[in-house]
Amino acid sequence: MDHERNDLKLAPLSFSKELAFSEAEHRLRLENVRKVMDERNLDVLLVTSPPNITYLSGYQSFGSGWYSCMILSREGEPTLHMHALEIGPAMLTSWVEDIRTVPWSYIDSAASDLVAILKERRVERRRIGLETRRPGLSVNVYEELKRMLPDATLVDASNVVAQPRMIKSSAELEYMRKSSEITLKALATVTAVIRAGITDNHIAAVLYHTLIKEGSEYFSIQPIVSAGQRNCFGHTTFRRTPIHSGETVALEFGAAFQRYTSAVFHTVAVGKPSAIVEKRARVINETLDLLFHAVKPGRSCHDVAREIGGGMSEISGDPSPSQVYGYSIGLGLPPTWSENIYMISEGIELELKPGMTFHSPLTVRIADTPGVGFSETWVVTEAGCEILTAHNRELTVVEA
Repeated sequence: MDHERNDLKLAPLSFSKELAFSEAEHRLRLENVRKVMDERNLDVLLVTSPPNITYLSGYQSFGSGWYSCMILSREGEPTLHMHALEIGPAMLTSWVEDIRTVPWSYIDSAASDLVAILKERRVERRRIGLETRRPGLSVNVYEELKRMLPDATLVDASNVVAQPRMIKSSAELEYMRKSSEITLKALATVTAVIRAGITDNHIAAVLYHTLIKEGSEYFSIQPIVSAGQRNCFGHTTFRRTPIHSGETVALEFGAAFQRYTSAVFHTVAVGKPSAIVEKRARVINETLDLLFHAVKPGRSCHDVAREIGGGMSEISGDPSPSQVYGYSIGLGLPPTWSENIYMISEGIELELKPGMTFHSPLTVRIADTPGVGFSETWVVTEAGCEILTAHNRELTVVEA
């Protein structure tokens, strides 16, 4: 590895660290992950999922698509191994001291360099955990590790970091509250400008301006503005579409604060809404109210979903068991704020615990009818739940 540490010439420069959390909190996270490693009998964990790397090391960057890996053994200090272009963000935002890089022109050698680090730690014949079911581990790196580590036992460890991440610390929740404040300011600003005759790009521009002006960082998901026929489909957004009377405009967005997001989904009707739009808005918000009443620590995600599922069935084409009434949210990097750790749906027997955070976007999108949806971001508490983005969820109606 003659080219490792090639950019650490930056190290002598004087700069202030930009840590989102104390080193003590990060070390507590390492300790909790190592407990899970012990349960799985793992000697070393290769963390390649970008949000998991951020969770353990603090490292933040919009370059999350580049190769990066955190090598965590049962004992000793962790190592960050990454694309050389990321050395600056890593040094600024991470508490980890051992940072090794692969130059852009040698990025295909990432796997061989990683193997060299494992041999340096004398774990090349041990049980090595890989995040095979998380974004971040390329097929090429995985295949090279199998080829170059014939005596190692490679184990799927995709959920090892997920277990400690389930429960948010007080500092994490504070960042989510900060995100919520910015998000709700943007919601109030943008609903006031929506009217017939403008475009979805105009609406998106107001969202971007307000969110960033009020303190958001780059987003984990870009603000979604869906109107016209595009609002009949999920995951569509602004595309120079004019707003017309009789349509609905779907808004889904969330500010990022130290990479933590509290998101909202809201619907605006342009002109008098139809009876079907009014009914969908009413049922969705009644279901959300039922959800927040049903949530209690100790209950399972399955039980909560079963209890509230009937309401949505009358306005949705999806049967109750297929509905997701919330998914884990918190720490995120592009392209998503979803943590992909847990969700509220039938068949999910996970126990709800204080500190778990969810986003619950409930939507109805059926072809040739205006789409409708609403949501809140919330946290499980000792008594039930706290809605972090609490706002007026009634259908917003603006003049045509």
